[in-house]
Amino acid sequence: MRKRLLLGAAPLLASAILSAQPAPAQGVRPEALRRHVEVLASDAYEGRKPGTPGEAKAIQYIASQFAALGLEPGAGNRSWYQPVPLVDRRAVSHRANFIANGRPITFDQNDLVLLGGRSSERVTDAPVWFVGRGGAEQLAGADLRGAVVLMLLDPASTETEQRMAAVRKAGAAAIIQILGSDLPWGAISSAARRGGRDQLQREGGPEGFMPEAAALRLLSRAELDAASQPGSRAARLPVRATLDVSTQVNAYTSYNVIGRLRGRGSTGESVLYLGHWDHLGICRPQGAADRICNGAVDNASGIAMLIEAARGLARGQRPERDILFMATTAEESGLLGAEHFVANPTVPLRSIVAAINVDTVAIAPRGEPVAIVGRGTTPLDPIIDGTARELGRKVDPDIEGNGFIQRQDGWALTRAGVPAVMVGGSFSSLAKLNTFLSGAYHKPEDDLKRPIELGGAAEDTDLLIALGRKLANPKRFGPAAAAKRQ
Repeated sequence: MRKRLLLGAAPLLASAILSAQPAPAQGVRPEALRRHVEVLASDAYEGRKPGTPGEAKAIQYIASQFAALGLEPGAGNRSWYQPVPLVDRRAVSHRANFIANGRPITFDQNDLVLLGGRSSERVTDAPVWFVGRGGAEQLAGADLRGAVVLMLLDPASTETEQRMAAVRKAGAAAIIQILGSDLPWGAISSAARRGGRDQLQREGGPEGFMPEAAALRLLSRAELDAASQPGSRAARLPVRATLDVSTQVNAYTSYNVIGRLRGRGSTGESVLYLGHWDHLGICRPQGAADRICNGAVDNASGIAMLIEAARGLARGQRPERDILFMATTAEESGLLGAEHFVANPTVPLRSIVAAINVDTVAIAPRGEPVAIVGRGTTPLDPIIDGTARELGRKVDPDIEGNGFIQRQDGWALTRAGVPAVMVGGSFSSLAKLNTFLSGAYHKPEDDLKRPIELGGAAEDTDLLIALGRKLANPKRFGPAAAAKRQ
């Protein structure tokens, strides 16, 4: 935030006067945000789906804006672009044979969907293990090398990918998730055959799904139920499996865009601002009146805020700490760009003192209280609340916005130990947010034809600029600041 210096005044007197006065607003105007939204959410960008010409236009636009603001490339090798290897897989065919005690188990091939990492894969005469929900306590002592692993899918959990990664690391040859009877098998199996959902490229064998009724041909109801109890352990079944899998594999590279505002100090620390640039692309079939999901609110508005926050922070004296600005790919497919950054950070994760995600911010008008998605989960609450009040903003102290913690890119950083939140008025009035989520969200209607409220987003950008100056100052935030307060 800007503060006028009193020439000739003693530093202590100047500090006292300045702290007693509210800081002036940065004055970001809605029109500045709207200019970016009009570009990124235009039909020319075709909904910004990763791997399409719309991606190329979007990432070039963002990088050009970062460069014009005086940022430097932050993705390594003097590049703006961090490669993110993605793959779109479609199930083509498979054959699964299960044998118990030398006898084939009758099994309907339609009760199984398998996707391989390559076009053709085979797993021969493998042991079959059942690992329940796949937690660390269940995997302890299990020899999964070369095994076909059955595990329960918990749709309410956000740790599925972490459990899958642990099973892969243990050497499993294939992983089959068991779907509960409450999940629509027909829709899930059809989606796997249809494809269209990106995943991070990975090493490992085939993976897939089967319904609970089919799983009961391989294990007993008692075994299935026992695996849901605390303290249950992985069990080797008296079953062996041979799998032949054919998959249509489309592997390609997408990109995170990363710019760095180099700090004037030598702290070796960074503040990270991030938001996802991607959306759903051409999302309706040929002949539909409107085929493009433009993603004006979700998340062209967030990228507009990211750019204008970078503009404000690049003005004037550089902060002590570096500030990184990252536009991520493939958030819509499961936070994939953010997950790749966490696995392949361009700076040490431990050096990132705070991360603020901006997503779906064109919701609220000016004057909404400042809410935190992640309130109570990080050490950031006091500095956020204090900065909001200095700017004349009210603070929303409740935690109802925390229902979105696991639905946004900051969650990937939170799991890795980086304090990450979302901040602003859009998360104070959940009625306004839910009106969007139940209406234009992920539809062609989220475009420039409908009115887009950017007043609150502009006000929130002022907040992010003021907040960034504090977070990037070791005397205001971090171990040294905490020690000073004690």
